[in-house]
Order: sequence, then structure tokens, then C-alpha cells
Amino acid sequence: MQRKTSFIAHPRKPVAPFRTYILRRDIEIPANKSMEAYFVCKGGKFLGRPITTLPNVLNKDLSRLPTGELRLKTNEDLDHLRSIAQDRQQWKGLTTKIREAAEASRLED
Repeated sequence: MQRKTSFIAHPRKPVAPFRTYILRRDIEIPANKSMEAYFVCKGGKFLGRPITTLPNVLNKDLSRLPTGELRLKTNEDLDHLRSIAQDRQQWKGLTTKIREAAEASRLED
């Protein structure tokens, strides 16, 4: 029996559009609420393994962009990305750039 792999686990299919799509959704959904709460309750540095959270993963994806102008470290950054997400054409361009940057970095490794 052959084992099926999920779309997200496929090495040639980048997952950035799935991760960033949450910014186009309603602000009241739990994922958006938790992202806002993430930036409010910043405490001291955590010792140990880095925690994988949606804002951290999105910030890492944005840091791969060649321009380096976008980031996700504060609520202001989150609001700015949400405003970009409302313009469908601009949003498609951004997700395409993220996907291309992710593919380029994967090829370098």
C-alpha cells in the first residue's frame, strides 16, 4: 500500500500562501485574536527551544523577501499586513514574492 503525502508536506509546494491567508480573514477569528494577543503579552526571554508560533513563522517568511521592508514583530506590523491583505492584487504579489524567496532559499541549501 502506498502512503499518501499531504499537500503541505510536499517538498515542492511552498506553504507560505496557507500561512499568510489568515491575514485576509476576519479579525474576530481565533487565529487573528491569538496573533494580537501574542504581541501584547511579551515577557522576558524564554530559555530553551524556540517556540513555533504563527507570528514567528510569518515573520520568518517575510524576512526572506529581498527588500526586507515587511516584518511581523508588533501589532502595527500586523495591521499593516492586514491592510495589504485587503488589496487582492497587492496580496497576490506579496505571496508570490514570499513563495519565490522560499524556493530560492531552499535551492541554496
